[in-house]
Amino acid sequence: MATARPRSGPIVVIAPMPPAYRGGTEEYAYQLVQRYARTESVHVVTTVVRAEGKDPLSIGSAELTSISAREVFERPLVSGSAAWRTLRSAIESARVVQLHMPFPFVERRAMRWARRAGVPTVLTYHMDAEFGSSPWGRLVTSAYRTISGRPALANCDVVVSNSRGYARASPVLSRVLPKVRVIYQGIDPGRLTVPGGSPPLLVPTDPAARRVVFIGRLVGYKGVPYLLDAVADLRRSGENVELFIAGKGPLLAPLTAKAATLGLGSAAHFLGFVPDDALGRLYREAEVVVSPSLSLLESTPITLMEAMACATPVIGTTLPGTEETIPNDGARGLLVPPHDARALAAAIRRLLGAPRPSGPAPVRTWDDTARDYLALFTALGGGGAR
Repeated sequence: MATARPRSGPIVVIAPMPPAYRGGTEEYAYQLVQRYARTESVHVVTTVVRAEGKDPLSIGSAELTSISAREVFERPLVSGSAAWRTLRSAIESARVVQLHMPFPFVERRAMRWARRAGVPTVLTYHMDAEFGSSPWGRLVTSAYRTISGRPALANCDVVVSNSRGYARASPVLSRVLPKVRVIYQGIDPGRLTVPGGSPPLLVPTDPAARRVVFIGRLVGYKGVPYLLDAVADLRRSGENVELFIAGKGPLLAPLTAKAATLGLGSAAHFLGFVPDDALGRLYREAEVVVSPSLSLLESTPITLMEAMACATPVIGTTLPGTEETIPNDGARGLLVPPHDARALAAAIRRLLGAPRPSGPAPVRTWDDTARDYLALFTALGGGGAR
């Protein structure tokens, strides 16, 4: 890629949700913003949707602008002419625009405005947005891709995916593979430290029970019902295991009810949201961390990478992004097919019966990821320290 002539102005990062919301896309976006802001002028434009969180992600010295939006299908839709004017002004003043996608309808307008203004653009593609499996949901998904997603991809300069396999498997990204660049995501080892004297987080009902952990948002594509089935199968076969589920989300009540129906009782622990400063303890106290993701709504589960950095073995599913980044060696990790509780149970049994890894796995950090993005911005003509 030839280096283009640099523009002036800030790096403008457009993210659907504000730093107060703790989701995978936001973790990715704002970890990078922190690092860009060490050497670059950075302007973040996001929405006010779910802005009431008590433990916001840091954005360093970056400028933050919030625009009005309403939530539809658990996604923010920008509303009001003033919000659109603010967004367009930020884009036209940028040296480069990075937009985190999916961001319905914003992505389409943003890429067209940037193209007209001659601003280089990078779309970071997190997942194929889907709006449910019902006929109505499939209709909305098709309309979104036609009206917003594909026009955005057509007008951007580069699309970044977490893995080549994911891009090839995606019904959306597979259409624009010549534009795709792979930048693997990182983790922040610094947030996984364990302060001395910290009390345990995982306290089984039976002190002799083995500790299986899930960490993530409680939504359908995370596959937690299959993990509940797997743990119930293990316990029926005589395995003394207990499950700890860390996270919150719309499926909390159904999952709690399912655990009761399966007879898990006090062997299923719902921990709620776990703050960053407790994650290191959570990973190290776990005997295996499981992410039973079901679909391309999940690219690469960051929880599995963080667990490996804490020398805890992991189980993921054979989705393209996970296959590219998580080992399937029977020691540090195992991969099983999605939607397969029996295979999940067998993998848990196998890892619990194997020696724990002797030390943390080598990890890619957010510093590495940010460095790759800044090099890409420079190549597009959007680089240059402030």
